[in-house]
Amino acid sequence: MNRRSLMKTAMATTIFAGTMPLIASERIKTPQDYTGPFYPRGPKNHTNDLIKGNPRFDVLKLSGRVITPTEAPLEGALVDMWHADPKGRYKHPRGHDQDKLLDEFLYWGESLADSDGGFTFRTYVPGSYSARPAQHIHYKVWLNEREVLTSQIYFEELGGARGLARSSEAAALQTVNLFKEERQTYRTSIDIVIGD
Repeated sequence: MNRRSLMKTAMATTIFAGTMPLIASERIKTPQDYTGPFYPRGPKNHTNDLIKGNPRFDVLKLSGRVITPTEAPLEGALVDMWHADPKGRYKHPRGHDQDKLLDEFLYWGESLADSDGGFTFRTYVPGSYSARPAQHIHYKVWLNEREVLTSQIYFEELGGARGLARSSEAAALQTVNLFKEERQTYRTSIDIVIGD
């Protein structure tokens, strides 16, 4: 089932209770996914702009909302994001080619959801590596210093999850489209739906 079908099913299912129709309008919760072996270590980068200076690779402008299944915004939610650089390298002691990391790339950042639940990042389009050919972004969501979700983002135009998501049936909810803004800049958006 693709992402559009899942959303349509969640938003438009009609349930009949006696003679009174009720519209089930709750959004499906974002599925959990693997943290992976490369969750960053050391001091956090308290910024949502992961590129310093002039970018050398394709830039990704990622925006989104952190919301409840009824689309109430979760103001103050912290989105904690990390991923491989365009060459498929993580900044982590167990990662390969640590001597070849990009000086201008932070590899890890965070964004605080505003009153509408909105958050933004400027980063690179992540690269692939042999263990995970699906290009992806890892993230955690924190509420009141409590971790409430660990998941990943995949890209339709880059092959999607390729069967590597934790929940293959719900991977469509984690898959976004890339839209080209200019020569080396892409944008995308995702809703992160947090349940009880």
